[in-house]
Amino acid sequence: MFDTKEPELYRFSERIQAWGLSIRRVVATERIRSVVEALPGPRNRLYQPEAMEKADSMIIEQLTNSGWLPEKQPFSYSNIKALRDISPLLLNENEKLKDIMMVYDRLEGSNIIAVKKGTDEPENAIVIIAHHDTVKASQGANDNTASVAAILELARVLGSYRFKKSVVLAMPDMEELWLLGAIALVESLVASYKILGVINYETMGCVDSDPGSQVVPQGIDLLYKDQYNRIKANDFKGDFTCIIYNGKAKSTASMLGTALNNLTGKQTSLYLRDPNDLPVIGKLLGILVPTVRNFARSDHSRFWDAGIPAMMVTDTANFRYKHYHQPTDTPEKVDYHRIADIAAATATVIAETAELILNN
Repeated sequence: MFDTKEPELYRFSERIQAWGLSIRRVVATERIRSVVEALPGPRNRLYQPEAMEKADSMIIEQLTNSGWLPEKQPFSYSNIKALRDISPLLLNENEKLKDIMMVYDRLEGSNIIAVKKGTDEPENAIVIIAHHDTVKASQGANDNTASVAAILELARVLGSYRFKKSVVLAMPDMEELWLLGAIALVESLVASYKILGVINYETMGCVDSDPGSQVVPQGIDLLYKDQYNRIKANDFKGDFTCIIYNGKAKSTASMLGTALNNLTGKQTSLYLRDPNDLPVIGKLLGILVPTVRNFARSDHSRFWDAGIPAMMVTDTANFRYKHYHQPTDTPEKVDYHRIADIAAATATVIAETAELILNN
């Protein structure tokens, strides 16, 4: 009734599916780990600007070494409303939101963008993003350094390939302040491309096989009965990867989830469709089930606001990961095999959407 059922499996051609499996063999788990261990943290423009600049330089160097042409895109805002402090925020507690917001006279940040131009349709692009700032008191290994490392590994394994359509890799800034870098990123990309889809990596490295490790927010059982029953049948283990998407991104979400399931050999992906863009009933569902506001807690929601197909790939953050926004969010907590699987699955989606050019 509410179009919240999980999408059908996507049917890749044998050629693309085989290519995706071959890519997983070259995605290097240890390289991802080494990036997470090397990038400085905590890092953000307000409290640790030197660490942020060092991270920028390291990211740009790795993208360059992988054959991409990265650039920093500075942005600034005057009299901008944002979080008073870079700290945990749960959007189902809206009554507290006004107490943790303030108006800044000026904020300055920089997004990092790298583009592989398409050979035939360079104006059409698929976009992969992961914010590269952290909260001020956390090293941010899972939120969100592992996601940045996944993009850098994607850049490495895709460096020698060509595509008919463009591929954009981006690391927005100031996500932890209120998704500020994403505002500038959307504006920049919309001016240059028709965006075919956006995949946002957000806090996705916690895989917990203990029964009861997955918290299910109130109302999910009503709106997403099939998904809830899957989680319940699995003893509420936090071992799945959640793909949260808007209606326009249904096909791309199906691609990613199918590719991830193919790589892991099991039903690893769990889909949740954001209901807010459903005609008429959408806004009402957002009021009746306020927990769905959590679906917009990262940079993909700025693309949703612009009517662009987009999704978030996540381990569900604080609903599973006990170290979310804490000093204990350190590299040994990350499941690097899952991060590598997600990166390889994303490569398969890129190959399908951007039309990989293979010589044979």
